[in-house]
Amino acid sequence: MEARQVVLKLFLDALGIPADIDTVNDRKRVQKAVYLGQLTGVDLGYRFGWYLKGPYSPSLTRDYFDLEEALASGDRDHEDKELEKSIVRKLRKVVPIMKHAPDVHLPQEDWLELIASVHFLRQVRRLSNKDTRTTLKTEKPRLVKYFDEAEDSLREVSLLS
Repeated sequence: MEARQVVLKLFLDALGIPADIDTVNDRKRVQKAVYLGQLTGVDLGYRFGWYLKGPYSPSLTRDYFDLEEALASGDRDHEDKELEKSIVRKLRKVVPIMKHAPDVHLPQEDWLELIASVHFLRQVRRLSNKDTRTTLKTEKPRLVKYFDEAEDSLREVSLLS
C-alpha cells in the first residue's frame, strides 16, 4: 500500500468514516468527510471543485479506488501505523459534525453533502447567506430545508464565521 493510501485510511478512521466505496453514497461520504477533515488544517493535498453532489476531488477518487484495491488484495500496511497525535487532535474538531444534528432527518452522506456544500459555497465561492440558500434550493432542494442546522453545525466547530 502506498503512503498516500495509508494516510487516507488513517485519516478516515480518525474521522470515524468507513473506507467502503461500494455505492455512490459511500463515495459521497468519503469525499465530503475528507473535504471537511482538511478544513482542520490537515492538508492531504486534495483540491475540490463544485460538482453535482457538492465539493468533489478527482484525485481523491483515484486514491480511494487504489485504497479499496489494496485492502481487497489483503494489504494491511495501515494496521501498524498511526497518525501523529497532533493530527488526530485537529481531526477530532470536526468529528461532531460527521453525524447530523438531532433534528435533522437525513442519512449521513446527505448531511455531509449539505454541510460541505454550505461551507464550499460560503467560504470558497464567497456567496452570501442568501445566495448560498438560493443555490442550494435550486441544486439540492431535498437538502435545503436543513440549511440553518448545517450553518449552526459549521459554526459550532468554527468552520463558518
